[in-house]
Amino acid sequence: MNIIEGVIINDSFLESIAINLHEEAKQAIDGHRFKKIIPAMAFYCFTLESKLLTYGKSVFPKAQYKKYLNATLIGKFEWLSNRLKVPNVEPILKCKETISEMVAFRNAVTHSKNIDYKEERKLIGLELFDDRFVTIYESENDFMASSTLEKLDAFSKAIMILDRVWFIDGKKYFKEQLSSLPIHSTRARVINRN
Repeated sequence: MNIIEGVIINDSFLESIAINLHEEAKQAIDGHRFKKIIPAMAFYCFTLESKLLTYGKSVFPKAQYKKYLNATLIGKFEWLSNRLKVPNVEPILKCKETISEMVAFRNAVTHSKNIDYKEERKLIGLELFDDRFVTIYESENDFMASSTLEKLDAFSKAIMILDRVWFIDGKKYFKEQLSSLPIHSTRARVINRN
C-alpha cells in the first residue's frame, strides 16, 4: 500500500471570503454596510490566525510550535517576526497595532453581550422631550463602533504586511529555497511508492 503525506491549507479560502465581503462592503448602501463590514473583518481575523499558524509550523520545531500555538495572535506575529529576523520598521509596528485591534474586535464579536452604559451630559434637541430620543454614543467596547471601511482596510493591510514578511523574510530564512516556503496551497507527496 502507498503512503501519502500532505497538508491542507485553507488560508486562501478564508482570505477570499474576506476580500469578497470587503468589496461588497464598498458597494453597500449606508445603513446596510455593516452587514458586509463585520463578517469581512471577522474573516480577516480568521485569515490572520490561519496564516500565522501555517507560517509558524514551517519555522518552529515541534516543541517550540506547541508553545507558539498557545501565544496570543500578537505574540504569534512577534515570534514569527523574530524568527525571520524582521526589522521593527514603521509598517511592522503599525501592523502590530492593527493586530491588537483585530484581537479586540474578534473577542468583542465572539463574546458579544449587552454593554452597560452610563454618562453624564446635557440633553440636547429631542432628548429633552422623551427618553426614546436619547442618544447613546458609541462605546469602545462595542464591536459596532469599530466597524468602518477604514478599519476594514486596515485589517486587510495587516494581512498584506504578514504576507510580505513571509515572502520576503521567509525566502531569506529558507535561503531562497521556495519549495520550503508554504504558499497557500494544499499539497501531497507519496512517501513510499509501491
